[in-house]
Amino acid sequence: MFNPETNLVNISNEEYKQYAQHMILEHVGLQGQKRIKKGKILIIGAGGLGCPALLYLTASGIGLIGIIDNDEISYSNLNRQILYNHKNIKNKKVLAAKKQLQEINPKCKIITHLYYLNKKNSTEIIKYYDIIIDATDNFQTRYIIDQICYKLHKIHIYGGIEEFEGQVAILNYKSGIRYSNIYCEDKYLQNNNCNRHGVLGITSGFIGILQATEALKIILGINQVTNNCVLLCNLLNTCLKQKKIYISSKTPFIKNNLTSEKQILSNKKIILQQNIEDKKYIIFDIRNKHEFKHKHIKTSINIPLKYFKLKKTINFIKNHCQDNITLGIYCNTSNKSLIASHILDNNQIKNFIIKAKRIN
Repeated sequence: MFNPETNLVNISNEEYKQYAQHMILEHVGLQGQKRIKKGKILIIGAGGLGCPALLYLTASGIGLIGIIDNDEISYSNLNRQILYNHKNIKNKKVLAAKKQLQEINPKCKIITHLYYLNKKNSTEIIKYYDIIIDATDNFQTRYIIDQICYKLHKIHIYGGIEEFEGQVAILNYKSGIRYSNIYCEDKYLQNNNCNRHGVLGITSGFIGILQATEALKIILGINQVTNNCVLLCNLLNTCLKQKKIYISSKTPFIKNNLTSEKQILSNKKIILQQNIEDKKYIIFDIRNKHEFKHKHIKTSINIPLKYFKLKKTINFIKNHCQDNITLGIYCNTSNKSLIASHILDNNQIKNFIIKAKRIN
């Protein structure tokens, strides 16, 4: 838990004026602003999620912020990475971000880590900060963050986006859930980055601000923290839902014999994609429509996973599929296939998973 010593923290006359609207709030006040100033936050990734989080955390008066990234700014970043402009193209993100943030709050110390996080440098970097905000877009880095935050007892705030949807979770907080409890570490998982699926810029802004908000609530000691659940956001429907994550006391974490997705798959009937073309099965492709249109198994039916969960979809399947027909589930990520297969299992519908061709 974040519990800083604030007796030696001074708030200047200039800061009193700057944060006056904070200090009249019941949950902040003078002591709360001192706690904010004492906070040390690391943002891993200075992209679509990192930029809005950095902007608001810097403006709120955080005393020290670290930024780690080694990417250069490109034109495709400008729709959502709001710290940058056309003049910054081909510059390093962390350097452009630091310059912009120091204009907003010169009293905030900005530390730049001009490289990517990896297993060799992660412990040395993360141990220096109180809260770690994961603003990355790849599973490999997320699992490194998960393992090191658990090892060092650091609070980890995860955010993810795709198209018009996003999710946020507070992890490793008060002996709560970890990232590996939400997404089991599995070599078959594929990264859903913005270049692949696209994203509305406002989506990344919304999720990044939520991550920053949760960080400030933890620093201020506010109890209404989104703990042990994932906050699911859909901007098309303007919908927010909390999904509670339950962990059995008998269920260990990663590196302690966690039942991996590969082990779960071993209990399911699996047929390789290259062996499915000539078989007479009903195949449901649960990917998004644009992925299905780009390439799909002949005769397969496209029902995206978000619709697959609906009761009317299950009723449709039951009404149009004979009892002696087995259904195939296809997706290029095995975790989504498992979700769809589990839904069918719960409705007593025979099914198998079609394993996608590996891309080397």
